[in-house]
Amino acid sequence: MKKVTCRCDAVVEIDVPDIIDLDADPSGLARLADGDSPSAVCPRCGALVRAELPLRVKSATRGLDAVVLSDMERLSAYRGKADPSGSGEILLGYQELFERARILRDGFDPKAVEALKYVLQGKAEESEPEADVSVFYNGLKDGSLEFHILGLKSGQAGVVKLPRTSYDRIASDIGSAVSKEPYKTIFSGRYKSIKKLGFLSSASDAG
Repeated sequence: MKKVTCRCDAVVEIDVPDIIDLDADPSGLARLADGDSPSAVCPRCGALVRAELPLRVKSATRGLDAVVLSDMERLSAYRGKADPSGSGEILLGYQELFERARILRDGFDPKAVEALKYVLQGKAEESEPEADVSVFYNGLKDGSLEFHILGLKSGQAGVVKLPRTSYDRIASDIGSAVSKEPYKTIFSGRYKSIKKLGFLSSASDAG
């Protein structure tokens, strides 16, 4: 049991294993994909309280060994300075954990999905250069890969659906693509995300 302080200052106990082993819990992946994380209802105010990060999540059958860090570690992860124990991949925040669960639930290669996100983010930034764009995989809908684009100046989330053939084309080439930029940078280190590209580019310009 871990003790977490609710926003109302009540202490809530949450049952959290040291390692969330998705192979040992057949329904665990589906729950994470649906946004259900280790949590408990505060007995005082009734709010849902999530377990504090970090969490370690693994699934040997799916090639997953990840440490989920708080968003407060984001800049350290971008710089490659975040160094949690173990050698697993780093995910930042529950949102990235839920996205990875959806990718694995739908049977896709996380690197190929990240490459698709890179393409979609580039197109969104071309249309709205001043927007702080983020792209998330939302699931397989009617045979198409659905992505949500956040941070648009309109204040609304964009929804893009790509055919399975778009994924298949990138997945077939991802093995060789990772040795070339920008994918070499995206997939280097323990944090493998397009999100660090903007930071690294800004840091390079500042330097």
